[in-house]
Amino acid sequence: MQTDADDILRSPEAGQRVIRGGTIRGLGYGLGVGLTAVASVFLLRYLGVDDFGRYVTVLSLMAIVSGITDAGLTAVGARELALRPRGEPRRQLLENLIGLRLVLTPIGVIAAVIFAIAAGYDSTLVIGTALAGVGLVMINAQATLMLPLSVELRISQITVAEVLKQAVAVVVIAVLVIAGASLTPFFTVQIAVGIVLLGVTPWLVGRSWLVKPAYRASEWRFLIREALPVAAFLVMNVLYFRILIILMSLLATARATGLFATSFRIYETLFGLPALVLSVALPVLATAEADRERLRYQLQRMVEVGLIVAAYLVLMVVLLAEPLIRLLGGSQYLGAVPLVRIQSVALLAVFLGLVCQFGLIAIRKQGAMAIANGVALAAVIALGLILIPLYEDVGAAVAAVVGETILTLLLLLALARSDRKLFPNFAFAWKVALTAGVACVAFIAPVGPVLAAALATVLYAAGVRLTGVLPPEVTHALLGRHVADGQNASGV
Repeated sequence: MQTDADDILRSPEAGQRVIRGGTIRGLGYGLGVGLTAVASVFLLRYLGVDDFGRYVTVLSLMAIVSGITDAGLTAVGARELALRPRGEPRRQLLENLIGLRLVLTPIGVIAAVIFAIAAGYDSTLVIGTALAGVGLVMINAQATLMLPLSVELRISQITVAEVLKQAVAVVVIAVLVIAGASLTPFFTVQIAVGIVLLGVTPWLVGRSWLVKPAYRASEWRFLIREALPVAAFLVMNVLYFRILIILMSLLATARATGLFATSFRIYETLFGLPALVLSVALPVLATAEADRERLRYQLQRMVEVGLIVAAYLVLMVVLLAEPLIRLLGGSQYLGAVPLVRIQSVALLAVFLGLVCQFGLIAIRKQGAMAIANGVALAAVIALGLILIPLYEDVGAAVAAVVGETILTLLLLLALARSDRKLFPNFAFAWKVALTAGVACVAFIAPVGPVLAAALATVLYAAGVRLTGVLPPEVTHALLGRHVADGQNASGV
């Protein structure tokens, strides 16, 4: 017999909870971005361009390790937890997920240290890789323990953990700067974050979800079989941006690498927003797999909202890139401004691509994701090898945008081939384009960038309102209204 919590994922109320939860998570992410900006001010100004580039190089290695050792377990784990009955079946799944994480992540960290040595990195970066890896093991384990919250749509607790993660990092970085630390201690920030997050996890998830790692051969085989296609996708997805950092460190000057690292860190921060907000819907999408009409409706609404938000973010980044860079690092980093603007265009593809990813995972067609990302990764490497020696940081930024666009087009094709009914209807897109075009008036306004951004926001909001492009379900959910019968029959 299903409990109320299980019924939530399959009821029309699920859509409103996803929308409100996504909004809460988005606001929390905004707060986290503010905290990250504070940390970046400390790091950029204290470390300088060259050392900041070295710092981001190690973090990029750790991001690659995280993507590889995640092995698709987060996405598949969230889907399977949503589909299994509450109680012991979910507990057993969570135990085995944690067991896999605690085996795979240390292996990945050791491999990263070996790579750092083989690549000829100096002792500071090698030690930094090892230290950051210890923190990654703890953070990955804690993230797995938090999975039940997403299935139960308890988004507030997830948001608390995400904000706390950034807050702890800021405090530790500030202490290190005040203490006049060298570069090496900064790689211990992740360790401090991991300790704090593990400490608050019992309070966030509840003691009933505190489980020990387990090894059950049949469960591990199932998880690995289901997760491998997603893992291949995530590995290449992580690689095809961060490989550009590695290529820059090998093919370009230290200054160009530092500038691209600065741009990439800003873009990476923005990239995290759609991933966090849209992932709230994955458990609900998973339960709709058998009802393709309901799933089609959900994906269509996600595409519409995603492109509206993405277009607005591109406008804001282009307008605010220069004052943001000045605030974070000062005039020495102004060379990163055009790079940030170039990479912001990729946000349109990122939002759309993520919706396709979650749709493919929901219908168990994750193998198509790996193929798409393999092609995109090859394209990025080829473009990086061609453009970086010629144009250095600008070439890397262009390669990143082209790679993301290729990936999204291939994911759309994969979704259409899996089920033509799930291919999004883009008839609404002209409204988004028109709204964004009107907001571009702010670019020629005789005001500073901050006021121009405010003007663009007002114009964009007015355009969204007048064109009616925003799905009514979003407005109803945010205002706490009940949707009329039939309007929300698909659970969105």
